[in-house]
Amino acid sequence: MISAQLLEIMQQAELPVDLVWCSYEAATCWAVIAIDTAKLAAMKTHASDFAAQIAQVVFSSHAGYLIPKLILVSNDIDISDINQVVWALATRCHPARDHFIFPAIKEFPMVPYLNSEDKIRGCGGKAIINCLLPEQFYGEMHAKTACFEHSYPQSIKNKVLINWKNYGFR
Repeated sequence: MISAQLLEIMQQAELPVDLVWCSYEAATCWAVIAIDTAKLAAMKTHASDFAAQIAQVVFSSHAGYLIPKLILVSNDIDISDINQVVWALATRCHPARDHFIFPAIKEFPMVPYLNSEDKIRGCGGKAIINCLLPEQFYGEMHAKTACFEHSYPQSIKNKVLINWKNYGFR
């Protein structure tokens, strides 16, 4: 339900969002947001301003109050697949430039990592993690995903899958 509410809120604000996913693995401590990169490029913005815009829209809502972290990925990532989300975090998120912290925004007090000082202040744990590459803000994509799914023609993939067990794999 939180995913649907967040999607509706962001689409009503005309943000370039295709889908939102709150996975059970994350105990609703994060929501992953698939961004339509073509619409993002048309906005002519950059990561920090875009994160601030999303924070303003989402964290001021009831659903956003409950979710402390938002992870932004491009819509080539299947956000319901935790492995793809982890891959995006590992390969597309710069450790110094892609973490946006919002320490003054009200926080749901039952988030496990909040300390007593955070709980007394009622804030301190909101963040947006950007897994969009810088060129995606300008409508470009120089890197290509190197994996079985994206790197080979369908005929090769079919042959490999048909013979997978013969190759000694389950």
